[in-house]
Amino acid sequence: MSRLALVRSVLELKCPRCRQSDLFSRKHLLVYKDMLKMPEKCTHCGQEFEIEPGFYYGALWTSYPVVVVVELPFLLLALFSEELTPWFWFSLMLVAFVVLFPFMLRLGRSIWIHIWVKYDPDKKE
Repeated sequence: MSRLALVRSVLELKCPRCRQSDLFSRKHLLVYKDMLKMPEKCTHCGQEFEIEPGFYYGALWTSYPVVVVVELPFLLLALFSEELTPWFWFSLMLVAFVVLFPFMLRLGRSIWIHIWVKYDPDKKE
């Protein structure tokens, strides 16, 4: 298992066990309608996506660094830019947050389930 394949699986929102089917019912990172709707099981290997009730509360820990990476450049520009006011950068930061909100949530869930479910392409339920 290469790290590149793992990163690709996380970013493409694929099943962590087989890396074949999609984690979410609607593909792509930027989806606003039903952004967190997931099938109950993987259509390829049968891996359950809702491992236990409240499983994805832990994804808050993995989506937080994603939020920081997205928002930190705006904060730094607000603090150190001499040409534009901090309010301009904070406004852009808010717009970026609203636009990229689905990306941050879905990526956090993908990272979280990839931490707990290991890659095993031969396992079928």
